[in-house]
Amino acid sequence: MKEELTPQKREKSAVVKLVPAGLLTHRKNEIDRMIAQRAYELFEGRGCLHGHDVIDWLQAEDQIVHSCRHDLRESTEAIILRAEMPSSYPADKLLVSVEPWRVIVSGEREVEVSYWDGAKTRTEARPQRIFRAHDLPVEVIPSTATAILRDNTLEVVMPKADTAKKPEARSASSCG
Repeated sequence: MKEELTPQKREKSAVVKLVPAGLLTHRKNEIDRMIAQRAYELFEGRGCLHGHDVIDWLQAEDQIVHSCRHDLRESTEAIILRAEMPSSYPADKLLVSVEPWRVIVSGEREVEVSYWDGAKTRTEARPQRIFRAHDLPVEVIPSTATAILRDNTLEVVMPKADTAKKPEARSASSCG
């Protein structure tokens, strides 16, 4: 007898586009500029009082980039990144870049936000951004990587390279 899938058991999945690293490196620079600008606005809003630069940066980062839970695991054959996306995040709004020693996930979509302005409730569209770069513990083969969005979880599977040995300069300069 064939088991019929209930709505809870059905999984919606879609392939996520893999893009060249340069595209997302440029995106990272754009996001860093937006965070820096917002952090400066927070600094000005506090009367230009010094000594809160880290707090301003973290608050600005939280306002610009949506955080999502993520997990990076290693199996004998691959490195696997799983990231929980905000509800109903479409696969066509996500981009993934895999390099031999790094994976980057980026996405942007418009969300409707309602707020009270003191007189009435207003609704407006605002961007919701996701951006996360992970340094990898071993070398992977970018050309064989896959990225699938299944329900609200992005899974990027990156097969390990045969010569999975970290370059000396890379491990020596790691700052965390």
